[in-house]
Amino acid sequence: METTHARGPDIPTSLTITSSSIADGRIQRVHACREQGGEDQSLSLTVHGLPPETRFLCVIVDDPDAMKPTGKVWVHWNVFNIETRGEMVDFRAGQPLGGEVGLNSSGQAAYQGMCPPDGRHTYRLAVFASRERLQVDTSKPWTLDDFQRAYGNRTIGSAQVSAQFGGD
Repeated sequence: METTHARGPDIPTSLTITSSSIADGRIQRVHACREQGGEDQSLSLTVHGLPPETRFLCVIVDDPDAMKPTGKVWVHWNVFNIETRGEMVDFRAGQPLGGEVGLNSSGQAAYQGMCPPDGRHTYRLAVFASRERLQVDTSKPWTLDDFQRAYGNRTIGSAQVSAQFGGD
């Protein structure tokens, strides 16, 4: 599992993400769509090292490899303004995160399981921490890159993990 870190301007961060839904760089089948033998169960997520001033988290899961078959980065999950306190938070697989659920690329305000139409895809799971509630338009799907461009300067830490699914 690869973890990368990003941060707002001049703000140190030690934010990390782990997920029991990912083993050996692969997303477990239960988190895939039903057509791929899954259960559309949202991913587990543990975030460590939250800055002390963190009050809200945003979670984005997208699939940049979907660009070839669909013409766009596919958004599987958008959850914004999840209230939190402390330096660690643990979300269990299949459980609601709270916060404001945004649209996925299928137009639903829900988690959408991995369903690559053309073999193995690499999915990105990102978490952004903020001091304040972000005014995010939940009527559209947000890719990780779009969110970073629009709100990255208002976050105090972020982390990303990438994992693959499909092509079995």
